Amino acid sequence: MDKRDRDLLAGLARVNTDIGKVTLDLLTLQPSDEHYAAGLRKLGRDLVAIGAALARRAGELDGQGSPDEPLGIGASPAPPT
Repeated sequence: MDKRDRDLLAGLARVNTDIGKVTLDLLTLQPSDEHYAAGLRKLGRDLVAIGAALARRAGELDGQGSPDEPLGIGASPAPPT
């Protein structure tokens, strides 16, 4: 495991923490549709970005898949920070 892998897993840990916080916020506050939509959007974007980054790295390690389009989705190459 190199620094890039450690950074990737740290990004996953952050997303995992954020999922809990944002989910609780959405379940309890929901002050407006705009706020609710923003929370859903944040969760969706973070999950897609970290998922794409994980799939991309797995493809690099085992030689499967294209590093440009992991899982057939176009997402930013960097995990959320």
